[in-house]
Amino acid sequence: MSKSSAMKRNLSLAQLGLMSALIIAMTFVPYLGYISYGALSITLIHIPVIIGACVMGAKGGAILGTVWGVSCIIKAVLAPPSPLEGIIFKNPVVALIPRIIAGAAAGLVFTLVAKKDKKKHIASGLGAIAGCLCNTIFVMGSIYVLYGEKYGAELGIASVNFGGLTNYILAAFGINAVIEIIVAIVIAIPVSLALRKVRTKI
Repeated sequence: MSKSSAMKRNLSLAQLGLMSALIIAMTFVPYLGYISYGALSITLIHIPVIIGACVMGAKGGAILGTVWGVSCIIKAVLAPPSPLEGIIFKNPVVALIPRIIAGAAAGLVFTLVAKKDKKKHIASGLGAIAGCLCNTIFVMGSIYVLYGEKYGAELGIASVNFGGLTNYILAAFGINAVIEIIVAIVIAIPVSLALRKVRTKI
């Protein structure tokens, strides 16, 4: 292995470690990774996952998504925000798999678009959108399918056919996803491009 390759590998490990530490801190420190308003909650933890995916590709994104999912499961076991969330987010189908998919999707989209995007701005933005949408769709979708009645009851939404819960999830998608995408794009593009510049100088 050449000196340059070894330095890039060490840098990748350092960046993975830094992003992983940030994800863990945002998971366990109150109001750092999630901003709640009423029954809805804005997620911010996806940002370091997306940044890592845009810098290190789909593999890096999947690794960081795994860190996020495992941290979420540990929090659900040790210090759940509510009893129901403790039940829901202990399930890997809800807490882990969507986060891995989100990280991998962000990295894959970035890599594909970056081939024709010299400055990588569009690639980073589309990677951020892909990561946000995958996380929201798969997390809320799995909650709806697996825990619809319990989740609806917790929110005070009583409906045999889940009509009320469906409207809630659509509202969460319409409001949360849009805000999360905007925040992710604003932060992920400049930060990921700056980190990529460091890698290209080695």
